Amino acid sequence: MKRLMIALLLVSVGCVAGALWAGWHQAARYSRELQTQQAAWEAQRAELEAALDEARARQATSPLPALRAPAPVPAAQAAPGPDAQALLDRLATLRVNPAQGRSLRPVLGLLEQLAQIGPPALSAIRQFLASGQDVAYSAPGKAPRDVAALAEGLVPVSLRLALFDVLRQIGGPEAESILAENLSRTRRGLELAYLAHVLEEMAPGKYKDAALAAARDLLAGGGAAERDYLFELLQRFSDRSYVATAQAQLIQADGQVDRAALRYLQQTLGEQSVAVAAQLYQDSRLAAPGSKEPLARLALAYVGVSPQAAQLYHTAILDPALLPDQKRELVEDLNQDGLSNKKNPTPTDLQIIASRYALTQAYLQQDYVQNDPVLLAAFREADKDLRKMLEKAAAAAAAAAAAGAANPSAPVAPPTAPGK
Repeated sequence: MKRLMIALLLVSVGCVAGALWAGWHQAARYSRELQTQQAAWEAQRAELEAALDEARARQATSPLPALRAPAPVPAAQAAPGPDAQALLDRLATLRVNPAQGRSLRPVLGLLEQLAQIGPPALSAIRQFLASGQDVAYSAPGKAPRDVAALAEGLVPVSLRLALFDVLRQIGGPEAESILAENLSRTRRGLELAYLAHVLEEMAPGKYKDAALAAARDLLAGGGAAERDYLFELLQRFSDRSYVATAQAQLIQADGQVDRAALRYLQQTLGEQSVAVAAQLYQDSRLAAPGSKEPLARLALAYVGVSPQAAQLYHTAILDPALLPDQKRELVEDLNQDGLSNKKNPTPTDLQIIASRYALTQAYLQQDYVQNDPVLLAAFREADKDLRKMLEKAAAAAAAAAAAGAANPSAPVAPPTAPGK
């Protein structure tokens, strides 16, 4: 056992000595490599320092020129905006086909550019309007008869009316002044009515008297075109000062009824206009076949309300001077003329419908109706339509009553006032 311990001790000592020798040998090798690398680095550093000293020496004898600041780049100038006069010149020479809506697209684009220029465009617009030039954008007689609808239309009727709208868009005292100048200058009923509409929006009440005076002046001439718009202007401002003159102008030189004047009297006088129509119906100047139809049409609007209207209506549908188609339409239109709401009749409408239904029932019993194919067919059609309207109203009332009974806690709508 002692020998074994001695042997193991000798082996351990040998291993330790071997390891120490190997470590010393490896450390010596690493030391030699490090010295070699340090020597190479020192040599490289010396070369770099020498090159730097040489560069400094050259800079001292031949300095680099000072760097110049880059020349400033001029800012891009904005392209000049469209010229108002140039736009107006293009609008004046641009021809369009009213039947082709696509041809109006360039016009709308130019008008939009003109409006975007704003106040600087006002002087050119004033001069153009003063020149009296115009370009029609709609076929004759195709313009809406209502000025409000005309103002809200997507396509202008003419260049002048389009420029009036451009002035409205620009706004301001100068634009208002230009519109007022044309209000007193124009000799066209359509322009006057449109200008009055625009100015009333811009300055309510300010130009009312001037517009009415201009309208009466044009109407007094008797030959003013677009009289419908002039009478509409009078009616819009509830002006009754022209009633007597309108009555005197009801029969035109050609023996026809002035429908515009008659419409103004109906809108202004209401049911009282029936007396005017009844008196005029006997005028010998209305000798042409069918010339009295507008007077009968006015009476139709009050059938079921006015006994005088019913009498004039009766005279008209039996009058040989009226054309067969006129009689037929006067009878068949009992289901619409004079009603405020044909699809959803008001309580007042239902009273009128019931009265007219009783009237058609009575007429259908008359020999002169049964012996006249035109009147017989027309009264049968009117009778059927009026009956259906009453049945529909009765069904709606029954449904509403049933719904109320099924849900008694539901709020009850207040009754509709007659005529509302």
